[in-house]
Amino acid sequence: MNEYKINVPRLKLPKKFAKSPAKYLRKIVIDNAEGRNLFTPENRETYLQRIDHEIAIFERCGYVEYLLGVTKMTEEMSLLGISYIAGWGVFSASLVFYCLRITNIDPIKHDLMFARFMPENNPKFVEVELLIDKLLRPSRLRDLEQAIARDESEGHSVTLVASNIAGLISRTNHEIWDKCGLMLADLANGYDLRIPLDDAETYRSFQYGDLAGIYCLNRRRLVNEMYFNPPTSFDDLVRLCAINRPGAFEMFSENDSRYCFQEEIMRDAMACGFSESEADDLRRAVGKKQTEKLELYRPRWLAKYGEASWQTMTKQGLYAYPKAHAAVLAYLAYTTAYLKTHFPEEFTRAALCVVACDEY
Repeated sequence: MNEYKINVPRLKLPKKFAKSPAKYLRKIVIDNAEGRNLFTPENRETYLQRIDHEIAIFERCGYVEYLLGVTKMTEEMSLLGISYIAGWGVFSASLVFYCLRITNIDPIKHDLMFARFMPENNPKFVEVELLIDKLLRPSRLRDLEQAIARDESEGHSVTLVASNIAGLISRTNHEIWDKCGLMLADLANGYDLRIPLDDAETYRSFQYGDLAGIYCLNRRRLVNEMYFNPPTSFDDLVRLCAINRPGAFEMFSENDSRYCFQEEIMRDAMACGFSESEADDLRRAVGKKQTEKLELYRPRWLAKYGEASWQTMTKQGLYAYPKAHAAVLAYLAYTTAYLKTHFPEEFTRAALCVVACDEY
């Protein structure tokens, strides 16, 4: 099994919210945020503004009821013990997704730009993709379908992708559960094991070059980079995941890392007066070398930053990577490193159960 599509349910809303799914989504998001102790007196207003901004855009592109359905589906997955990870893409840029436990990364804390996911003036419907254990029994997916079954299809679905990395993390977690007697609920919800993202011992393992079995960062070319410039924070790992590609590694390990992320191009463009959609269009034109389109945007950039900045941006921007996507990769890399560092026996047993492939 490579992919498995499951239609998401259209929820029957409480009478109070029957005519306002967006308000119901907001209530769920805020309740979850408070349950995760996400708000503090200092950040509450910032987080609420971001939540309201995202939900307004979701409502405009018809995404609210779909997202409520996805939330119902992931809740059922947790109850059934089907672990999942947010898949590829830039979903981690959404604070709403984080509050709903679909993703595991706080986009405000790690400076992820929601406009890279959905530009305010040109939002587009994006189907959610989740990773699941490659060796998961098909009967468990049938159980999931039955749990969320309904009479008619809405025409939208969630794509579940069988993945070795999902299998490795899932099986390590269950090895830990078997040994320590942890509650199964702690192993669900995107593998939320309350893993701290600032564990010093885990970061030391990167410096020592202990990369076997570590997702995304087990490339030989990174060993020297980690020895001389060892990652000491999650944001350092995000940068490493972004540059760990042919061409990008040589460009950004030897030069200034400016425009390592596509979002940096977009932010600078918006500071020139570009709309979010235009900024998104510019970063796409840079990556695809669309000369004619670049010339349309060039005058505004030059007026604020000058020719040297334009040359740097268009040159280094060829290798720019979505920061929100890199953050997902970094989370998986850190999680595998953390599990290997603190639970080496369980991690090794799980790795031996997972079929080796190009993911490692």
